[in-house]
Amino acid sequence: MRRIWRLALILALALVSGAGPAHAETVIERLVSPGPLSRGHAKLETRCNACHLSFKRTAQPAQCLTCHRGVARDRTSRTRFHGLTPKARTAPCRDCHTEHKGLGHRLAQLDIKAFNHQTQSAYRLTGGHVRTKCAACHKGMVRFRETPQACAACHTRQDVHKGRLGPQCQSCHTTGRWGQLLSFDHNRTRYPLTGAHRTTPCLGCHAKEQWHGTPTACVSCHLEKDVHRGASGPRCADCHLTTNWRAIAFKHERVAAFPLRGAHRTLTCIDCHARTARPVAAPVACVGCHLKDDVHRGADGPKCASCHSQSTWKVAKFDHAKTGFPLVGLHARVTCVGCHPKSVNTVKVGNRCIDCHKKDDVHAGTFGTVCQQCHNPGGFRIPGVPHMKTTWRSRMARDFPRSGVGN
Repeated sequence: MRRIWRLALILALALVSGAGPAHAETVIERLVSPGPLSRGHAKLETRCNACHLSFKRTAQPAQCLTCHRGVARDRTSRTRFHGLTPKARTAPCRDCHTEHKGLGHRLAQLDIKAFNHQTQSAYRLTGGHVRTKCAACHKGMVRFRETPQACAACHTRQDVHKGRLGPQCQSCHTTGRWGQLLSFDHNRTRYPLTGAHRTTPCLGCHAKEQWHGTPTACVSCHLEKDVHRGASGPRCADCHLTTNWRAIAFKHERVAAFPLRGAHRTLTCIDCHARTARPVAAPVACVGCHLKDDVHRGADGPKCASCHSQSTWKVAKFDHAKTGFPLVGLHARVTCVGCHPKSVNTVKVGNRCIDCHKKDDVHAGTFGTVCQQCHNPGGFRIPGVPHMKTTWRSRMARDFPRSGVGN
């Protein structure tokens, strides 16, 4: 009886195999099924040809990968578990995933204790993730390979930024501790930090965590410290440094109309520039600041620099030779007002001796006005001769023996 059954089975298989397409499902294939499928494949229970090719066992892995395309990509790219684990990459699927054992059978028999997350997955565990339980990240996952890797997928509730900074939490946070922040390189932005800005807390400039579109103008943060009240414009960096708000970096040498020299270098800005005045409004003429120092009361005009220097208000230089009357002898020691009792602009002093020495002329004009014929700037009196008893002829004979006068 058993032999008859075997012959009938062989005959039936031969008849079925010769009829219909190669991929067609047959009654015999259903009859020889080793058991019901697992829950994941249960919908294919009546479609054997969805996974099998008739009498072609070697074609089984290709059939599996036709549906499980993600696994196929992992094996080809050598990523994730099926691409990083040698056996999972090369062995037939059925070596690990056995079917036809019923609805309660698990196809993926993963040994969690033996699984190495560092070498068998595309997401290496570091820091606090090493101590995290598998279910905390793979909660409700049917396929572990579909577990999201973005930080925000697990840490949404811990995101104090409420999504405003995007999902790239690793840009600032570490896996060691959520509160531990990486040092952000502000030099990669359009506003590299210098000076005191390096030690300023992030929220000091990014109020309410406004990270994008933060203004870079100084006045956007330092408006309350602007003692000029906006009169000097928004370009605070022209004068101030980031190291210290009170440190002034303005170079007056760049002002062609009035580069600072001498004592002007030691003055404070507000000595010449009122607190609310723009720098361009400061006077350039000396009298703009030194009107009270002008003892001439404007009589000598506004060109103070003709006699005064920037080192000291006292007269330090005046080339009298440019006037046509160089000062020599005792004239060099005479004060300016000794010859110019009044303004040179209103009263012109003559360049003849008699113009200043008329009171000293004991001759009462009898010898004319050319005093330098007998006198010189070294001393008005003629040395060695009693002035009152000396005649003009005797003085000339004495001082000019070769002239023949007095012979």
